Amino acid sequence: MKKIFNIYIKGLILLVIIFTGCSDVLDEQPRTILTPDFFSTAKGLEAGLTAAYSQFRYYYASEQGMNMTVYGTDEYAQAQQVNNPPLAIYSGITPADGNLGSAWNRAYPAINTCNGIIEIGAEATDLSDEEKQQLIAEAKFIRANWYFILVRTFGGATLDLGSGPLAFNTSPSNDQTRASEEEVYEAIIQDLEDAVADLPDARPSAPGHAWKASALHLLAKVHLARGWKDNSAADFQAAYTNAMELINNRGTYGVGLLESYADVHAEDNEWSDEVLWTIEWNGNPQYNNAASNSGDLHNNLSNVFFREFYVQDVPGMIRDVQNGRPWIRYSPTPWMIDVAFADKINDERYDGSFQTVWYVNSETTDPPPARSLGDTAQWHVPLHIEESFGSEAEAQAWADSKGYVVWFPNIGTSTSLDGLARNYQNKHFPSLSKFNRVARPIAGTEEDPNIASTRPFIVYRFAETYLVAAEAALMSGQDAQVAVDLINVVRERAGALLISTGDLNGAHGDEIDFILDERTRELAGEQMRWFDLKRTGKLIERVSADPAVGTGAPAVFNRQYNDGAPADGQNGPTPQSFHLLRPIPQDAIDAVTGSEYPQNPGYSGN
Repeated sequence: MKKIFNIYIKGLILLVIIFTGCSDVLDEQPRTILTPDFFSTAKGLEAGLTAAYSQFRYYYASEQGMNMTVYGTDEYAQAQQVNNPPLAIYSGITPADGNLGSAWNRAYPAINTCNGIIEIGAEATDLSDEEKQQLIAEAKFIRANWYFILVRTFGGATLDLGSGPLAFNTSPSNDQTRASEEEVYEAIIQDLEDAVADLPDARPSAPGHAWKASALHLLAKVHLARGWKDNSAADFQAAYTNAMELINNRGTYGVGLLESYADVHAEDNEWSDEVLWTIEWNGNPQYNNAASNSGDLHNNLSNVFFREFYVQDVPGMIRDVQNGRPWIRYSPTPWMIDVAFADKINDERYDGSFQTVWYVNSETTDPPPARSLGDTAQWHVPLHIEESFGSEAEAQAWADSKGYVVWFPNIGTSTSLDGLARNYQNKHFPSLSKFNRVARPIAGTEEDPNIASTRPFIVYRFAETYLVAAEAALMSGQDAQVAVDLINVVRERAGALLISTGDLNGAHGDEIDFILDERTRELAGEQMRWFDLKRTGKLIERVSADPAVGTGAPAVFNRQYNDGAPADGQNGPTPQSFHLLRPIPQDAIDAVTGSEYPQNPGYSGN
């Protein structure tokens, strides 16, 4: 891992993405020197901006970034191919954990590049004032997004990279200080207010670039997070105001909800009206190693992490492009599948998010019976069907009559792995399908199921803006009906039953519990959940396998079925209060000279 405090300038590779029209083909050229003169030209500004955007590829849709945000939540636990990973169980997390670098190590080079664009860009002579203003505003959006990741993950961060707070640094410096969370939030909000003022209203023709809608959404999220941290009515109101600015003027900003939830995550629909910002990949093997090395750190690997092991224990199945390569990293919790997604009849978000049926793709008689191509190979039966049988024996007899593998949530069958029901093992489960990639745009890989994805990764979308506004409305003391009306816009699009103010309480816990449940239904797996639980103070309550502290409905429900662990030999999560921050990478601390750079409480140096 690089010693990121030794912020390097020479040798930094700038991956220059030149977008043309609405094409998703990225033409990238390497650049090697980052100097003040470089940022005084249009070519330099555009190259620097692209370099800053490109660093997000190491965080979003990467295994390290997803481990930091998907594991250890009420939505996802460890799957069969990993054994007690520290971030999933909150035991053994140390400053040496390699996952930490996906945020810490990647943020600061991007931030310093943005510092240079912001500080020097106005001097460029071969751009109009409007063009310079937009490039600088995009840099502020990128810088704010990186600092928002850092402050929520690690707490206080470094604002002064060696030449002053938020100043462009051209000389390596190991003498670093750590700004407070409050100072970092102030910097983020100022950047985003500037971005809102200076970014264009219209959606850009070049995918992956931020515009005013992107900044308004992020600004609302930042105020919401700071509002929870400081119990600030002003921040909650600001979150609501910015979210409603985007909602009420969605036509001006070129955004809107799609008619169907399933369309949101359809392949090659990643730049729809609902999408507010994406991270871009492409099919050029010179710059995306999907064809030769699916494990490359900057590849989009979201298409492999959430899959179950369909090529084992399921007769008639072999690995193919349609079903994808199974890395089997993240197993959905019983609470998410059976409770959060309890309504599988009206609410289309379950079927729009998960694959539950697999079809025979290889004729075989080993083991018998013989299968024909296209026959059902396995089905993860929803809870409401399981509960329709009068007894377990009746359910098992029905399953035995089907001629394929049947998985009930809580009833084992003769076809299921070791006779276990789905909730008692972590190898076979409904698989999140929203990141699937069937198309293979890289020549020669058309039939290769093993490569990484070339799809853009959707970071922010308009449906979340409604949920942010609803949460902010509740927290700012507005009438609950305001939040209900906003939530119902999202639910109506999904075909879910509309709610009333009384539905915000009851079996769901308090109003924020309902909001969190709704965020799961809408945003499962989209690298937000750990932050959601941290923000609302619900992480320990809803996740812990310790009955003394995990008193929230998700934790209680999961313990009911698996005693706090996804499978035999693996441990349940036991987060403590200090786990609300991740440790600062040890090699970053070791690289600091002068004043000691403080580690977060609860973490040792080895």
